[in-house]
Amino acid sequence: MDFFYNFADFLTTLLKNPEVSTSIMVFKILFLIVTISFISAGIWFKAKSGFYAEKRMYYSYYFNKNKKPDEGSTLPLKELKDYWGQLGLRLNMQDDAQWKLAVIEADNFFDHVLTLLGYKGESMGERLQKVLPEHLPNINDVWRVHKVRNSLVHDATFRLSYGQARDVYETYEKALKQLKIL
Repeated sequence: MDFFYNFADFLTTLLKNPEVSTSIMVFKILFLIVTISFISAGIWFKAKSGFYAEKRMYYSYYFNKNKKPDEGSTLPLKELKDYWGQLGLRLNMQDDAQWKLAVIEADNFFDHVLTLLGYKGESMGERLQKVLPEHLPNINDVWRVHKVRNSLVHDATFRLSYGQARDVYETYEKALKQLKIL
């Protein structure tokens, strides 16, 4: 038992020494700097790996569903391309809810592009009726995938497969390329 008391007395007198307390303070500061640098490196590596972009896409529906797009505003082509690329990330997830959101958002995105291109109408269906086949050769495919989206939204028993979701995305992508958006 005396050993522990002697050891405690030794530590107490050692810590009262100004040189030792200065050394401990230096080690505390160095430890804090190393910790902050490791945390910063971790955040940087996660950002570079696309972790935050994937999470932003995963939760973007909930953050953006109440936002109303500015009428008459045009987005730069780079932003349209970036958004379309991020939308494609939803198809890489192994979650059928994300596939459904990808189909709905792809349809909404294409509708928004039609509005930006000046096609008038109350709904996407009315805007699609005004698109000439010369401007959009795969107009019938666009109608088909738009009907898939309508079935998904309005029919509670509709089951969307990965193949259907991929087909919708690729059809809209082909149409956007024909419209020279992508």
